[in-house]
Amino acid sequence: MKRTSKLKLLALFTTGILLLSGCGAAGNQGSDSSSNGRPLGAAEGVVVNEEGLLDYSALSEEQLTALYKKEAAYGQTITVNYTGSLCPVALPVAKYLGFVEDEGISSFEFVQISGDAARDALASGNLNVAIGFLSDWLLYYQNGEEVVSTLALHSGCASAAVLSDSDYTGFEKGMRIGVAGGIGGIFHNIGLRFINHDGFNTDDFTWVALDAGTLLAALQEGQVDVIIASDELIYNFVEEGYTKVIRSQDYDPDFENEVCCSLGFSKDFVEKNPVTVYKITRAVYRASKWLAESEDNRAQAVDLLLDKQYISTTREMGIKLINLLHYGFGTGEMIATTNVIGQEYKDLGLLPSDFDLSNAEEQFLVKYDLTKIE
Repeated sequence: MKRTSKLKLLALFTTGILLLSGCGAAGNQGSDSSSNGRPLGAAEGVVVNEEGLLDYSALSEEQLTALYKKEAAYGQTITVNYTGSLCPVALPVAKYLGFVEDEGISSFEFVQISGDAARDALASGNLNVAIGFLSDWLLYYQNGEEVVSTLALHSGCASAAVLSDSDYTGFEKGMRIGVAGGIGGIFHNIGLRFINHDGFNTDDFTWVALDAGTLLAALQEGQVDVIIASDELIYNFVEEGYTKVIRSQDYDPDFENEVCCSLGFSKDFVEKNPVTVYKITRAVYRASKWLAESEDNRAQAVDLLLDKQYISTTREMGIKLINLLHYGFGTGEMIATTNVIGQEYKDLGLLPSDFDLSNAEEQFLVKYDLTKIE
């Protein structure tokens, strides 16, 4: 189902800026943002189209394969993070439905690692591919970490909840908000965005950092009034009758069309292996489009994850959670979300006021034309 939002309007606005700035063949015109003189993620011969996106269709599959065979990553095992959740579902789908094999990638190995550890392993070169929160990676990009995003994976995937018998129906000034993880961590920052959208200031609330395993107890014991965490935690509490959701990235109109998680690589890996990165991204995008096609496909994906023991939830809950998310996002949504979050982070003081979003777009995002991928 196609959806419209202010994100898409911003994507069109961004495209307009790109059109005004001019474009052409990679390495001749446009952004010179990588060490080889071509835009980030562009292999030799790739064209920058009139929308400012990398058009790999300028290369035949034979040319692409020939370039791929020259890269350091060719024939090597590609290590991919596995988080134990539904978030990275497009990656195992890409592997087990054959999309990765179609790209000529012979070894695609999952490593159980997530969060900050996955991002750090990616930056250090100990992991080739990872899924993570786009909003989290943007903050660490500005701190100098060399992690870049190539693909918007899905919407979601965090919510705020109160006790099921609570009178609260939304955020109210004076609340004590419990966030999974630390202050300054991803769920705290999502909470800041929730209250910012609702017209509150940061100091209107007391923020409490909690271990994920203590969230429900803290809520039940009155230590906090509301909790913010991943949907897989929150909706299990809802299913068990303990909580109700008052704010969600999944279906609230101001968040439902945003990109939550994205596919990431180290910048160094992208510059040394642009065709490998494109091939991995193309395989995962095909998986994401397959997930977007139908509820039956998403149910099959849950069955796959359960069969491979990637998740420990029930089939019923897995299907409920996976259907909260939107898949098949294009590059426009990734660009738009980056700019929306970046501006909000500047407004909230999480990014410096002089942070250059246009430079971040060129250095933090690999911007492919995905429209010709079937």
